[in-house]
Amino acid sequence: MGIKMILIDVDDCMLPTDGNVSSEFYQGLEQISKFVKRANEGEFPQLGFCTGRDRNYVEAVAFHCGRPNSLSVIESGVALFNPTTKELIPNPALTPEIKKAFGEISRKKIPQIIKKYPKLFLYPGNMVNVALEKVHGFETPIEECYDCIKSELADLIDRGLITIHHSRIAVDISPIGIDKASGVNFLSQHTGVKLNQILGIGDSRGDFPLLNLVGRVGCPSNASNECKDVVFNRKGYISPFNYAYGVADIINHFTRKGAR
Repeated sequence: MGIKMILIDVDDCMLPTDGNVSSEFYQGLEQISKFVKRANEGEFPQLGFCTGRDRNYVEAVAFHCGRPNSLSVIESGVALFNPTTKELIPNPALTPEIKKAFGEISRKKIPQIIKKYPKLFLYPGNMVNVALEKVHGFETPIEECYDCIKSELADLIDRGLITIHHSRIAVDISPIGIDKASGVNFLSQHTGVKLNQILGIGDSRGDFPLLNLVGRVGCPSNASNECKDVVFNRKGYISPFNYAYGVADIINHFTRKGAR
């Protein structure tokens, strides 16, 4: 089947988080905005994001991409959000019990972690997910932060309440059973777009649930080596270009071959 939907990770996939912005980046954004315009007019596969970020962040990013009139997966699967219509649809797997548990995590556990690791800060705005980001200039590898936080929250992991994953800049704590795969499955059920009709574009371990689920996959050249391995093993496309320019190249690669 052809591609009916394109889901793009945001941080360090489409957007650089280190401030290293090239002229190619803006060319890539311009190309993506053209794809969005065509998608909004029904002439191209739907475009959305699949990110750990909250609705406000996604809405801000969307303004720079022509504001897609389609659903995105936000907070690593917690909800679906349309930045044009403002429609917000919580994942049905998000139960009152999970919300209560994460309220307690935010109040009791996270302050203790931040006290021990002051170079991490709590990202504001999320409905449920907890994201701990590295302060700019903090050189400790995110993998080391991930291992420390995982150790601190081992009791909650053992009780089957949470799952922990990371991108290049943040460690995300999510309800068990809710991740990017859960969000994409919910999106597929809600829209009727089949999983094998979705192109997923990511850059890091946090995108593996997306990349291992959908029909077509790609990553920009700045993706982690292990992400490139996943894309290669799934017979996807690794762009020779970085960030937005690489994302636009991936979209071009699949759509100009008549994959739709």
